[in-house]
Amino acid sequence: MKDVTLTDTQARPATTGRRASVEALTYFYVFNVLLLMIVGHGYLTSVPVGTSSTGWAATLLAYTANFAMLALAPLLVTLLALVSSRLWVSLTVAVIVYTLSAVFIYADSVIYQLWRFHFNSMVWNLLTTPGAGDSVTAGKSTVGSTLVVIGLLLLAELGFALFFFPALSGHAVAAKLRNKRALALSFAAVALLIVMDKAVYDVGDFRGNVEILRVRNLLPLYQAVTIKRFANKVLGMNISPNRQLKFKSGSGSLDYPKAPILFRPGGPRPNIVVIAIEGARFDMLEPDVMPNLWQWSESNLVCEANYSGGNTTRYGIFGLLYGIYGSYWQLALADRDGPVLIKSLKQLSYHIRILSCTDLNYPEFRRTCFIDVPDAITDKWHGEKVERDKAMTDEFLRFLDENQQPYFAFMFYDASHQPYRYPPEHAVFDVGGVTDDINYLKLPHDAKGMAFIKNRYKNSLHYVDTELGRALAALQEHGRMTNTLVFVMGDHGEEFRECGLFGHDSSFSPWQTKTLMVAHIPGEAPRKITRLTSHLDVPPTILTCLGAENPLSDYTQGLPLTTAQARPFVYVASWDTAAVIDDQTTTMFGLEAYKAETTVYDSSYAPLPHQRDELTAHRAELLSALQGMRQFTK
Repeated sequence: MKDVTLTDTQARPATTGRRASVEALTYFYVFNVLLLMIVGHGYLTSVPVGTSSTGWAATLLAYTANFAMLALAPLLVTLLALVSSRLWVSLTVAVIVYTLSAVFIYADSVIYQLWRFHFNSMVWNLLTTPGAGDSVTAGKSTVGSTLVVIGLLLLAELGFALFFFPALSGHAVAAKLRNKRALALSFAAVALLIVMDKAVYDVGDFRGNVEILRVRNLLPLYQAVTIKRFANKVLGMNISPNRQLKFKSGSGSLDYPKAPILFRPGGPRPNIVVIAIEGARFDMLEPDVMPNLWQWSESNLVCEANYSGGNTTRYGIFGLLYGIYGSYWQLALADRDGPVLIKSLKQLSYHIRILSCTDLNYPEFRRTCFIDVPDAITDKWHGEKVERDKAMTDEFLRFLDENQQPYFAFMFYDASHQPYRYPPEHAVFDVGGVTDDINYLKLPHDAKGMAFIKNRYKNSLHYVDTELGRALAALQEHGRMTNTLVFVMGDHGEEFRECGLFGHDSSFSPWQTKTLMVAHIPGEAPRKITRLTSHLDVPPTILTCLGAENPLSDYTQGLPLTTAQARPFVYVASWDTAAVIDDQTTTMFGLEAYKAETTVYDSSYAPLPHQRDELTAHRAELLSALQGMRQFTK
């Protein structure tokens, strides 16, 4: 049997040279539009149940047109191969470029099914930032499955180039289509398809049809076109798109604090301990999951409606230490401006110790939260996360034995990060044989496996609770608690498909944003705080206890936990979106021009009907959030 290779003689039975290459690339384009639609079918599984037939029709039109548009980019690259008159060159370039495109779409569809965002700056940050490996772990099964998918896509492209294209090219029908007119009509049909999609989107935009507007976020690299401004100004049509508000995260640089922080002379100088736990959401404060923290909480303050400053570590810890909205992150990073809390503690001669089981280069906490105390940081440990959490607790106990007061200690436990690690003796919940080698490609459709993974998460928190118990016991020895402020919270939540997603950093559902929060404040009676609280409340709680005389508006957007004052909403940030959350609803809005939609969700994080009316009802909250996003800029 003869070897099959990409030769001119095999792959061009009917024509030669550049004309054969153009014909080949045209077939390749059509084939890859279909292939991308198959590879990206996962996007369609994310369309909400109950979508109307009109919504589905618009979605399928946008789905087809978007992939027809995306497949044009690789085509333009492969057309460069026409400088060579050899067909095998064009086919080789086409195979490589289109395989890479298909791999990207497959990976992006998996990301979207799990986390409801596309490949973005956050994903790029994960891949390129030093220390990111501490926060993201791809198991061997994930790598293996990915390699299999890449291999299958490459085989599909090679199969088309080596077998299907020669067969198509030699078919009688192909001979009839082998002319400039047929080529022009083909691409005119593609252009018409794309124009139809944009026209339907425009109609949906005019009418505020959420089912149609949804495709902008559903599909990768979708290019929305709107003519509202043209219709308003030129056609004189009375269209008022701004029941929705435009949000900008500000420009310039931080104006934070608004004034130097002044402390009452001779004010109290209690010790301060802040302990963050990776992904410890609100409903994990239970005796079977975290028995030590649960028992300790019975004699302290428990915030039952506490929200992180973000749905990811970056914004959660930022809000916890800065006391301002997470949308100021980029400005703080650009300005290398540390939090007022740390600056004030240094001013008051506190002994500061920063302990983290994850590398503080990712997120860039060494350049933000702890930039003013680099020598106080320990974030490098031997062993895996389980050993690191134990080593960190040991180091904290040594720090306490030094008895250098007053002190501020920050600790960050990380064993409860995906893939949720713990020693065998902490396997108190059944994991059904699921190991820490999580296959992320199977998760979107494996409900039983997800339940077992959630149990892994609980087991990891059970282990963290043991280490936390050691730290709390040490603080209670010799009456240390009588002069120590202690705050324990999750950095953000963690979802296990309660709202259809997995992990965090993908929505503002309570599962991803609402965390446990237990606080010990000397002199405060044990109680449950049912009003809305936030991570942003920790800095003002500490600084008011130290006798800060400034108004809160000088340095924070939080409230002391000890106040009875209720707030109308909490603000939660993410990469290019944010949300205001009140007692009944969550209003999500985009922070960037490409993510300009605003959606109101109910308490179970389902989109509410009559969005325009809901936005009108929440206009005061949104305007207040907008003002807050500008409060500390200049």
